[in-house]
This record gives sequence, C-alpha cells and structure tokens, in this order.
Amino acid sequence: MSDTLLDDVLYLTALLPEDQSLVVPRLSGLIPDCGAWIRSRSYVEPGTARFVFEFPRDICVEIYSALVSVGLQLTATSHLLLTELCRCTPHLFDPSSRKLPAVDGATLDAATRYICSLEIIKVQLQIWMVKDEELETQLGGSQCFAA
Repeated sequence: MSDTLLDDVLYLTALLPEDQSLVVPRLSGLIPDCGAWIRSRSYVEPGTARFVFEFPRDICVEIYSALVSVGLQLTATSHLLLTELCRCTPHLFDPSSRKLPAVDGATLDAATRYICSLEIIKVQLQIWMVKDEELETQLGGSQCFAA
C-alpha cells in the first residue's frame, strides 16, 4: 500500500510530547498485539512518525483503546473518525447486500455508510512529536476525548 493519499484510507493525526518518544516503538508491538497488520512505519521528517496499518473492522474498539492508552493525543477530527467507526457495528448493516437499514427511522449519512461498509480498515497514523508547551496550543487548549 502506498503512503500517498487514497480514498480508502482512514487518516489519523496524533500529537505526542517529545519526552514520550518511546511510545512510537511501543506502538510497533501494541498494534499487532490488537490484531492489526503494520504495513509500514517510518520517520517522514524529524519529529514526525508515520504508521500505516490495517485491521479487521470488528477490532476497532481495541485499536482505538490502544492508541489512547499508550498516550497519543489524538486530534478532535481523529477522535470523531474513530468514534464513528466504533459506533458502526456489524449488526447495523446487511453485509451481503451492503445496504444500510434505517436505524430508528433514520438513515446514516454517506460518510458513515462508507466507513461501515469497510471490512478491513486501512489507517495512516501521523504522529507529531511536540514540546510540552506546544501540545496544549496544538490541541486548542482543551483535551478531546471520545464520548
């Protein structure tokens, strides 16, 4: 899989304090321990790590939990993407027809349908290592946790 922009990749961004740079090597073991496959890992520039990995959709909660528990500060957008992915459980759609039934009389939007239809989730995780004082600025001064 190429590291270029692809439509079928879930792009996630996280920040990490510089003094916690050992988190990056820990992810190399933690991600496969959850059941995912690391396709590539690299430092694309000083202070920036990139992981490209895939996992079966049914372990999305384990992946999300692992990323947060290791200390990554996911951006608000990344939290929203992972929250939506985890919300899309297999019982929400009929895999044989790939048509979503109405949920409480309402249909899910196109982005949710797309995420729900993926059997194998492809992720590109970009990790920016920043100084502690920059971390709060980059996150907008507030912690973002999934609901």
